[in-house]
Amino acid sequence: MAEVILTGFDELQDAFKAISAVPFSVTRRALDGMAEVAEEKIRATGESMGVRDPDPDVQEHILDKISHSRPKQTEDGGKAFITFLGSRLRGNTVTRNAAIAYINEYGAPRRGIQARPFITTAMTRNDNEISAPAEEIIGGWIENTFSK
Repeated sequence: MAEVILTGFDELQDAFKAISAVPFSVTRRALDGMAEVAEEKIRATGESMGVRDPDPDVQEHILDKISHSRPKQTEDGGKAFITFLGSRLRGNTVTRNAAIAYINEYGAPRRGIQARPFITTAMTRNDNEISAPAEEIIGGWIENTFSK
């Protein structure tokens, strides 16, 4: 007959209890930190993929308009969105920077525009760096709160 021995279960339960006790003020700081790093990485990846508009008359480029929303509490913790603020005049048409970012990310085959997935690439290549602020902030809070 097989025998199952479970070790470390009490420590695992304690870790889950600690994580569930994290207040949203700590989660908010973690989300802000993650969003700031994500913005940096998206901007750098966009630059390396040539997303910046080469037109010298363009004063504001989409990579200069990256921002994030204020973190909001959800049932499973919280969320914040990376956004591209504002719009600009292209010819006679006002175009939202978010729409320009979307076309750069996914392309527009009918118009002959190739996809340059600068957002997806930045997020996947830098996932450890993006999550580092959350690990530091939440881990520090748990350590300070439960090590006493």
